[in-house]
Amino acid sequence: MADDTEVCGADAGVVQLVVGKLGMPGAPILRLDLQFAADRANGVAEINQAVIGGKHRFEVSGEVSPTGDAPFGLRVTLEGQFPHAGQAVRFNAVLSVNEAWVGEGQFEYLQTKVSKVPVKPAG
Repeated sequence: MADDTEVCGADAGVVQLVVGKLGMPGAPILRLDLQFAADRANGVAEINQAVIGGKHRFEVSGEVSPTGDAPFGLRVTLEGQFPHAGQAVRFNAVLSVNEAWVGEGQFEYLQTKVSKVPVKPAG
């Protein structure tokens, strides 16, 4: 899923995540290919849903911040836009993860709001 997008610089880490309920028919699944450094994250998001017009791929960017809350010590907030029916559609996501990038998240686009779904590394 990687693109040639490098925004965080040479010291950036890379993570690929899956957000959503895999195996649930019709549920939207968010895949993220992110670079992160210090307090920033940038990369590519791909939403797949088993409906007509249910695939969207676009760039995202946002912040990574410590929460100090157990069991998830990091909060990742992402934003992006993608074209749909001649308009720019806003996308937002908030992920609460531990140091292994496992946790829970939510994302929103069009009239779809997905909340309290698993986050885990892809693969």
